[in-house]
Amino acid sequence: MGNPNNLKRTLFVAATFALLAFAAICLFYGGNNFVIRSIGLLAIFASLALGRRSRTLPASPEVRAMQSAWVLKPWHWLVGLVLIVCVVAALAWLYWASTIPGYERTAPVYAFAAAALVCSGWWAGLFAWWLSR
Repeated sequence: MGNPNNLKRTLFVAATFALLAFAAICLFYGGNNFVIRSIGLLAIFASLALGRRSRTLPASPEVRAMQSAWVLKPWHWLVGLVLIVCVVAALAWLYWASTIPGYERTAPVYAFAAAALVCSGWWAGLFAWWLSR
C-alpha cells in the first residue's frame, strides 16, 4: 500500500487541474455573461486554494531528498552576474553600432535581445526559487 499522503496530494493536484480546466472553459465561453465569468474566477481561486493545500501535506522521504538537492549554490549567482555582464556588453555593442552612420546590420539588436532574454529568465528563476523557500 502506498503512502496515504501521496494519494491525497495526487487527488488535490488532479482536482486543481480539473478546476483550472473548468475555469478556462467558463472564461472562454462566458463571453459577456457576468455570472459564468464570475464562476470561472471563483474556480480559479478554489484551484489556487487546493494547490496550496496539496503543498502543505507532509512530503515523502524521496521528495525531501530531492528538495535538499535543489539548493541554490554560489555558482548560480555567479552565472547570473556573468549574464548581467553579457547584457551590458551587448548593450554597449548596440550603442556603438548605432553611432556609425550607415550601419544597418541587425546583429547587435538580436545579440542584446537574446542576452536580455536569457538573463531575465535566469534571474527570474533564481528569485522564484529563492523566494519559494
